[in-house]
Amino acid sequence: MASPQVETSVRSLTRLHKAGSTARVLDLLKVHENALFDNEPIEKPFFTHHVLNKCFVIKHRLRRNETEIFEDGRATATKILIPIDFSNLDAGGRYLYVGQRNYIETLTEATGLDVTQRPLDIRVMEALDRLPSFDPFLLREWLARHGVYPDSRYFELSLGDVAKMEAFVFKEISQLVAMSLMGQPHTESINRLVKKLLSSQYDKEMEPLRDVLKLNESEFREGMFCWKGFLYYKWCAKTVEQNIAPVVREMRDRQPVRGVDSDAQIALEASRRRLGRGMVATYNRLADIIANYDQAYAGMTSAQDPLGFKRFLLTAPELFVQLGDSIGQLQHIIQFWRYRTLNLGDTPIPFDEYADLLRDFEDGLTLRLT
Repeated sequence: MASPQVETSVRSLTRLHKAGSTARVLDLLKVHENALFDNEPIEKPFFTHHVLNKCFVIKHRLRRNETEIFEDGRATATKILIPIDFSNLDAGGRYLYVGQRNYIETLTEATGLDVTQRPLDIRVMEALDRLPSFDPFLLREWLARHGVYPDSRYFELSLGDVAKMEAFVFKEISQLVAMSLMGQPHTESINRLVKKLLSSQYDKEMEPLRDVLKLNESEFREGMFCWKGFLYYKWCAKTVEQNIAPVVREMRDRQPVRGVDSDAQIALEASRRRLGRGMVATYNRLADIIANYDQAYAGMTSAQDPLGFKRFLLTAPELFVQLGDSIGQLQHIIQFWRYRTLNLGDTPIPFDEYADLLRDFEDGLTLRLT
């Protein structure tokens, strides 16, 4: 039986836990700790296994020596990181990758229980492995498509994202919120409602907004989650759009090491062109969906059509998989390219590595979630 590897970087576990969940990291331990602190037990946990329910799930770019433990030639994997001591992250943790050779046996050794007796947990892990990112809106809808409905606390935005989004969301929703406030002091009131929307605090102060949208109480909670999802994707798309052209230009301008035959150079250049076109096409698809949201929102604020916006919000989750998949793949390309070339200066990337990198990026844009 294969043994789980040991994460010896103490600082990495502590830093991960401090940051909380992100598009790259799912911190189930923090959700567990927050539930204990609030004295509100989680009735619908993420996994049925209590050990897995306190782990970190991480999207990880494989190093060259790590690809050997997979049969499918993948470049990115889903890492399950289980702390050795949940109350002391300085003790480090054990980890394995979903889909690696003998990963079920390795997971059984890491948790101490026979995971083969928990098929739902295996299904959840394999569903997570297919995702390009763990943004909460994509994550919730993707799990629902696999018949898994964990507690809503697993799908909150991180405090970091909330802080970054506040000014953007204020500008986006001001018109609709002002309609609901009917002459009350706008800036302070809108700021409060923005914070409540992003943190899922749907109290009585949100009632005027619920009335404007013509939503009952259960629809309102779902509608606010969906609205927050579209605002999140629109915010992400704005950053992605600003980076596509510069990254494509950087890829075109950066040359690999010299001395490679002309056929290989031609193939590399063709790959760069395909990737650039693929990134633009992927962005255009998600931009079309966001444009539909903008149209529905404009109908609400300009044409006073609350039912149209309500219908759009309540059917939005089916769009989150396509939005999250597209944005996740573009973010992966942009962020990893910048990470790989950071501080390189004029130092060329080895040809084989450059070709593998472009191939991984291309494959990511080709494989769509369904």
